[in-house]
Amino acid sequence: MKREEECAAKFLKTRFNAEPIYEPLGTNTAPDFAVGQIAFEVRRLNQRYVRQDGTDEPLEETDYRLNWAVYGEFRKIPFSERRGTFFWGLDFRRPLQEEPGKIARRLAELARNYYEGDSLEDLEVEMDNLSFLIFPSEHPFGVAFIPGFRGDKDSGGIFGDIYPTSIGFALAEKIRKTKAVASKFRGWGLLLVDDIGHGMLKANDLGRVDFQLGHFNTLGVINWDSSLAFEWPEGSMKKL
Repeated sequence: MKREEECAAKFLKTRFNAEPIYEPLGTNTAPDFAVGQIAFEVRRLNQRYVRQDGTDEPLEETDYRLNWAVYGEFRKIPFSERRGTFFWGLDFRRPLQEEPGKIARRLAELARNYYEGDSLEDLEVEMDNLSFLIFPSEHPFGVAFIPGFRGDKDSGGIFGDIYPTSIGFALAEKIRKTKAVASKFRGWGLLLVDDIGHGMLKANDLGRVDFQLGHFNTLGVINWDSSLAFEWPEGSMKKL
């Protein structure tokens, strides 16, 4: 069971005073849970990046791939007592012009050449949609480089705009996924575990919304502590 599913299971148990059944129609088959004749799908709610062709991806997909690739390549650079430890920082915007692995190898080559020299000045590199910075640490940590910061220029925005857009993507995806089995249950709910605001969302932050629920009767955004942050339509879970 994924972490967001564990969070949703706790919410459902508290909300309906009943133990939810996990994957009632079979392993890796929708829905994720059932409480009686009500099905529930669960998804992590994350901010999306929309490409020019209309397709989208969660922001963390490129973020994780790029930063872990850089981290992995920089760990290969041997530590020198003479040079000590340096921090590296990365700030980028989509679309990347190359695959994360290739970018990481290019940056590691620059970093290795810098580390083998004598300079203690900050090294700043601009390449395509990426900014990279190396700067010295006051203390050695037994490794040549450690992560200092990372930035994603596509993240953020107006709080009340991010959520409706992200919820809309998640809802459309789940409607498509569950359409074939929708008639097997009396009702459907969608639970989105907030990975954007991490407990900051309040119901009035979204303003006026009008989600197209399809065969879903209710959707809720829940926090990682399994508390309910937002429900639409208001009071709809009580009517299931």
